[in-house]
Amino acid sequence: MVYLYIIGNILAHRDYSSGFPAKFIIEKDKIFTENSNLAHGIGELRVDRFEPFPKNPPISKVFREIGLADELGSGMRNTNKYTKLYSGGTPSFDEGDIFKITIPLKSIATSKVGPGSDNVGQGVGQGVGQSVGQSVGQDEAGLQELIIKLISENNKVTKKQIAKATLVSEKTIERQMKKMTNVKYVGRGYSGHWEIMD
Repeated sequence: MVYLYIIGNILAHRDYSSGFPAKFIIEKDKIFTENSNLAHGIGELRVDRFEPFPKNPPISKVFREIGLADELGSGMRNTNKYTKLYSGGTPSFDEGDIFKITIPLKSIATSKVGPGSDNVGQGVGQGVGQSVGQSVGQDEAGLQELIIKLISENNKVTKKQIAKATLVSEKTIERQMKKMTNVKYVGRGYSGHWEIMD
């Protein structure tokens, strides 16, 4: 989910007259991007006090029309929200002629698959599944914490929506929720809701 907002930001706010190549780099502990920018200021932007400024209004309008953007500034707010949910960290946004975004990552997002990993000789899909599954097992408490946060924000959130927001399978979410004694579903179907018990 976070990746979509970052890529949307790169496309909607890029200075297309610049020859600077857009960069999207994934490292073990972070994702960072660099993108040419029509700067409206210099320095770090903070979600709690930044004022959105349209850099490419026609492109932003297209993104809103096709449903890939909500409103001006929503990309930064959503990136901040989902980074906190997913990695527990805070993203940084640096305004300048080159706009930079840095997203901290947890090990669950960067599990190694392929040569040099414990998954050599397996199919890529199987290797990814096993590797991520092991990471989820090791970070069970973190995943359960994310589930609680999502439910506290929306007590009608579905397991499918939780799976999408946490980037794991719906079955993984179901297994985790069965283990969680502090969460229960009250009611039936769409009319029901989640409750968190202290």
